[in-house]
Amino acid sequence: MSKPSSLFWSAKELANIQTRYAQKGISISEVALCGSKDFVEWRHYPKNDLMDLESGYEFYYHSHPSNEMLNGEHGHFHLFKRDVKNTNQFFHLIGIALNQKGLPVRIFTTNQWVTGESLVPAKTVLKALKGFNANVKGRMGPLARWLSSLTRVFFAEMALVIHERDQKIKKIQLQLGSLSMALSAQNHPVLSECEIHLMNRLSQLLLVTN
Repeated sequence: MSKPSSLFWSAKELANIQTRYAQKGISISEVALCGSKDFVEWRHYPKNDLMDLESGYEFYYHSHPSNEMLNGEHGHFHLFKRDVKNTNQFFHLIGIALNQKGLPVRIFTTNQWVTGESLVPAKTVLKALKGFNANVKGRMGPLARWLSSLTRVFFAEMALVIHERDQKIKKIQLQLGSLSMALSAQNHPVLSECEIHLMNRLSQLLLVTN
C-alpha cells in the first residue's frame, strides 16, 4: 500500500488540534483571542501579532464592525511574510475567515491599502505561502500549527484566489488609469475570495489509509 501523502498528515494534524480544543469546549476563534474575554472591533489578537522571528511568518486575528462582516462570520486571520532583516517590509499572504463556531469558511485576498503591505506578484506570495510555518512557542503554538496545516490542506484554493487577486488589480488599473489608484481604491478592499469547507476536506483526505 502507498504511504499517506503530506496532505494526509496535514489534515490529520488539523483534525487532532481541532478535536483537542473541542474536547475542552474551546473553539479556534476562542483560542485566537488569546484569553481575552472581550472581542473588540479592529483590535489585533494578540495585541502585537504573533511572529516567528526566524522565518518572518506572522499572523493575527480580528474583526470588523458588524455591518462590514459577512453573515455568520466571527472574525478572520491575516497571514503575512515579513522581511526579518527589515521588518517594515512585509506582504499579505491570505485572509482566513471563521464562522461563529470557529470553523474556517472563507479565504480571501485584500487590496494593498488594507494592510499597508508591499505588494508582490502572486508567484512570490505563493512561494512564501507554500512554506508557511510559524514556529510559535507556548499556548499559541497549537494555533500556529493549525494555521500552517490549513494552508497546506487548502493550498490549491489559496493559489486560485491569489492569482485572481492579480487579475483583479489589472482590471481595476485599466478602469482607473494607474496602478497606484487601483491599489488605493477604497471601494475594493477584498479582491478575491472563495468558500472553503473544512469538514468535507478532512473527510476526503483522511480516507487515505496506510
